[in-house]
Amino acid sequence: MKKPFILTFGSCGLDRIFKIDKDGTEKLVYAEEGKKNSHQAVAAGRAGAYSMLVSFVGDDEVGKICLDSLKSTGIDTQFIKTIKGAATELNHLYLSGNETEYTLKRFPSTLPQRYFPETVKEYQEYILKSDCVILVSKQPKDFLIAMIDFCYENNIPVALTNSYDRFDVNDENDLQTLRKVKFIACNFIESKMTTKMEDPLKMLKLLPNMLITSSDGVWFCDENGKSCFEDSVPPDEVVETNGAGDTFIGNFVVYYAEGKTKVECVRRSMCASTIEISKLGWINAVPFRSETDKLYFKHYLIKN
Repeated sequence: MKKPFILTFGSCGLDRIFKIDKDGTEKLVYAEEGKKNSHQAVAAGRAGAYSMLVSFVGDDEVGKICLDSLKSTGIDTQFIKTIKGAATELNHLYLSGNETEYTLKRFPSTLPQRYFPETVKEYQEYILKSDCVILVSKQPKDFLIAMIDFCYENNIPVALTNSYDRFDVNDENDLQTLRKVKFIACNFIESKMTTKMEDPLKMLKLLPNMLITSSDGVWFCDENGKSCFEDSVPPDEVVETNGAGDTFIGNFVVYYAEGKTKVECVRRSMCASTIEISKLGWINAVPFRSETDKLYFKHYLIKN
């Protein structure tokens, strides 16, 4: 089978995770590249895709670490540009005791805003060859609209992680833009922000293209427009949850590009997320296809 080509536009940056001891002492546990879109690109590559990331790093030490880290994963990094004088994004994540949810401290950068409507034309050749384009709503709205419109006109599926409140569903133009997206990936908090609703069934009625993830499972609509819920795949142990949603969507678009049903895409992608949250870190934690297949076979095929 020909590898799906997944093209991701989004930020690079460094994550430093610290464990906080009982006496308040902070201990650095790991530091590695760790941004939402680069997470998704790596997850897609390990799920079996030819994965390319369009992004930016600064010409600082953090940027060098990020670029070296991403190159080591095997994804195509030729369009990660180094910007002179710019600071690369940096996050500090803190875990206390036995907690699995982290406290986040951001050191922001202007680099995620270096996407413009003209960027679509710059990468048009690669967009038209892709099986899916991955975006995140952190990027400028005019870029997102231009990319979504171009992909929609050329029948290229778009997966949008809607983690920033860029679009207003009460605005008809914004609503129609969101409906042109093939998949809108949100956790439950993000889905409430997106739709201004509380009920997943009502959310899916408004935007049937949503994939609403949570620790309990995933809400989505199948190929016939029927609202569905799939229970999560329980891990043996939850170590930390950073990157679970990114692992899910990075895997989902690959399985979808291979022609699998949405139910199977959801199930396989939940298996990948389960593996990811059972390990510390990101590059160390995101699973390869063989690991995901093994858990999928064990949980769904043998179990049922």
